[in-house]
Amino acid sequence: MVIRKEHALALLRLKGVEKGKFCTVQETEKEPFVELEMANLARMGKPLEYVLTYWGEALVDVLKEMVDKGILPHPEKWDEEFRWVGSEIIAMIDAAVRNGDIPGKLAEEYLEERGFIEERKIEKKGTFKVVNDYGKAVYDIFQNASPRLIVSKELHDYIRSIPSGPAESSVLKGESRLPLILESMRLIAFSVPASDIYTFTALGCKVKEACELIPPALDVVISEDIMDTLAKCFDAGIEELNGEEKEVLWQLALVDDKGELLPAGEALLEVYRVWKDKESLPVKTINVEDIDAELLKAIEEVWKRHKDNPEVVPTVDELVHYLFYKPLKDYKHVMEHYGRRLYQDIGYQKKEEIKKKFSEVKTVEELFKSFYEKGNRWYVKLYDIVQESLYTLESFNLIESKDYNGKKVHYLTGWGKKILEDMETRGFRKISSTAVKAITIKNRVFGAPNVEWYEEAVAAQLVGGGEPTVAGKLYEEAAYAIRRLPHITRFELQVLHKIPETGFFVDDLYEYFDETWHEEIEYAVNKLEARGYIDILPNRAIVLTEVGRLIKRALAGTPEGFANPITPLGVRVLDALRKVGTLYVKEQKIRVLPKNLKEAIKLSGLDERTFGEELLILKKANLVGKNSINEAGLLILEAFDRLN
Repeated sequence: MVIRKEHALALLRLKGVEKGKFCTVQETEKEPFVELEMANLARMGKPLEYVLTYWGEALVDVLKEMVDKGILPHPEKWDEEFRWVGSEIIAMIDAAVRNGDIPGKLAEEYLEERGFIEERKIEKKGTFKVVNDYGKAVYDIFQNASPRLIVSKELHDYIRSIPSGPAESSVLKGESRLPLILESMRLIAFSVPASDIYTFTALGCKVKEACELIPPALDVVISEDIMDTLAKCFDAGIEELNGEEKEVLWQLALVDDKGELLPAGEALLEVYRVWKDKESLPVKTINVEDIDAELLKAIEEVWKRHKDNPEVVPTVDELVHYLFYKPLKDYKHVMEHYGRRLYQDIGYQKKEEIKKKFSEVKTVEELFKSFYEKGNRWYVKLYDIVQESLYTLESFNLIESKDYNGKKVHYLTGWGKKILEDMETRGFRKISSTAVKAITIKNRVFGAPNVEWYEEAVAAQLVGGGEPTVAGKLYEEAAYAIRRLPHITRFELQVLHKIPETGFFVDDLYEYFDETWHEEIEYAVNKLEARGYIDILPNRAIVLTEVGRLIKRALAGTPEGFANPITPLGVRVLDALRKVGTLYVKEQKIRVLPKNLKEAIKLSGLDERTFGEELLILKKANLVGKNSINEAGLLILEAFDRLN
């Protein structure tokens, strides 16, 4: 849905027609009426005759009231390119509604210019600018007005000629009307706040895939009628179609002479399913840090050594040894991660001193011994770093810990092997949550990545030439296909506890921590989103997901001393205990008889020692009692179930 000056004037013109009568327009002025029809705001009777739909009537009533009350200038006074409503405006209103109606600094100016902002006093918080009832009314109309889907031969060729995005909107310049038709049908969306980036939506991508296969043999290549006919052929057989219907399907190469689907028909049937069901996937993402990628390689290398020496297996200790014997110059990409961990422990005020030390030492062992000289502390610190990264890798289903002759060892999963192959092919690099989300946000119907996300995706080689690269498609697929296990670090939990239900932004987090921790906050927020606990909206608002609420509630009483209050291995232990225990609904507990512990260990896939260590952590975190999983533990299990 897009409303510029010409569309607003067209709506007012249709409103002025006697009820039940159609408005006749000239051939030279039909374009905005066509776009209103595609958005289901106007309906065409005979050619060049239009009338308002129910939702068009609702929208023009909102517009007229805003003009009459002086909230908005009359459309005649608008600039020709002014977008009163567009996908980026809907995205800003949506982000505000999800965040307690507060749009934030990034979106406030744009919504205020369109008359969608008012001041409101919020108890115990003060006075804020929030989205008003007019903005919510437009949002409601957008959600309820189901757009048309009609692709002409001309539009078919245009869709094929442009990249699927995310890409800079300048790519679309030179063609004034066709992008408006695409946006009206919700096949493309523009970025917050100024439409600098565009992307094909999930439905748009399906339509583009179909257009690559359907020959432009007719004036109309895709329409509701054509899709209905194809579905009828698929469900009832080609013999149920009349001659004209068969001819259309054959000319568009959708079915063969027996009515069997051809590749173009399969693609269009998928378009029909997404369009008919209004399917919308959640926006998921994934994050791989430099140290994570290096450990994927380390696990593979240690298993290679195992072939020559069966005693060598990728335990945590063996992986620590692998890392600290390597020269720093061999993996400079990991240095930033080590630096961050040292800053955390020693203090960001010593950042320059730590940077200088990096240039002086040659191995990781030397680096950590420089700052942890007493006893064996340097080894413990490096061990903790490796273990935390291994937990993260397992939480994203990239590795799996298993019992190997009484030891906990690590194996690459299918996804871990694919990610490692990407790193070895395109270079070891950080894959941020927002870089992946620059691709997956297309599933939000009106979602497009803002400029910052897009640039991160390009830098990470996930987007190139205005489309997801092979790597981009890999991480997009992984974000939706991996089996996730809950995990959270101590600092991530501190950040999570600071996030309220609504009315919160990334910048608000900085007020709770010393300035030197800002870099660490960005890192934690990136991880929390990748884990599925928060959703960072295009206006930088932070919203807790349902899983995030469960995790936050479950760990409300957890002591702050834990490096990793929840680990994926701990969740495996909880899940195993659940399977051998008995649920007591009234008490909100699962009781586990001691005799069933051996079965639980077997079900967890862990060695007995690791199972015992993880069980002890669960008890100290107040998730498990002496012989039972308590309410907090049940909340973690519920979060685990919801994640998958």
